[in-house]
Amino acid sequence: MLLRSQTKSAFIALCFIASGCASFEPGMRYQDLMRPRQPTVKETQEGLELSIEEFASKNKSQQAFDADIAPYGILALLLKAENNGSKTYRIQEQTISAYLGNESLSSLSGEKAASQGANSEYVGKALAWTALAGPFAIILWPATIAGSAAHTASVNRRIEAHFDSMRFNDTVLKPNQSAAGFLYFKLPTGLKKLENLRVEATPSEDGTVDRLSYKLSLPTLDLSSPVSAPPTSQSNDSQP
Repeated sequence: MLLRSQTKSAFIALCFIASGCASFEPGMRYQDLMRPRQPTVKETQEGLELSIEEFASKNKSQQAFDADIAPYGILALLLKAENNGSKTYRIQEQTISAYLGNESLSSLSGEKAASQGANSEYVGKALAWTALAGPFAIILWPATIAGSAAHTASVNRRIEAHFDSMRFNDTVLKPNQSAAGFLYFKLPTGLKKLENLRVEATPSEDGTVDRLSYKLSLPTLDLSSPVSAPPTSQSNDSQP
């Protein structure tokens, strides 16, 4: 009877671990990136508009990735490109860089950003989920820990797939075409403020060596704020 009771309790504990408290539910998908949004900064040259929207503040990071990833050293920036001109442009990720002052930030793949950012948050939560399952989770810890680990691994795979699916890919934009996606960069450890952050991009006219040069400076962002205010939109429009 005692064994049956313990088995039933273990089953309840495992169900609790696999419940919604351990879920990954970002509020954005790839199709949402092309919808009209308010960028943090934008610049237009020869009909090609590049805009950047920060997703380092806690509320925006939670919306896109269901996790606050900046404290784990990950900077996520949404790049949107709209070709309203008459030429065709090629935009490659390797021609886009981010800087904090004079320091260049290393770019990261979607998988690496997920592993260092959102996955880290879920690893910490796994222990909490096990503890919340009650005293039987401790008594029967091999089963509850195994269930928690298996569920966390499954969630982590979903997180990595989400980060990859939202990433900006190399693209060729013909007139009246648009593209959007996230750029991921590694932040210095223990950073409390993003100051003098800028993104530089050099898209090229397709089939030629001619390049445009963009320098998009973002306003200072306080990463220690529990909920950051919406960013102030800035614009630097250049004429051909």
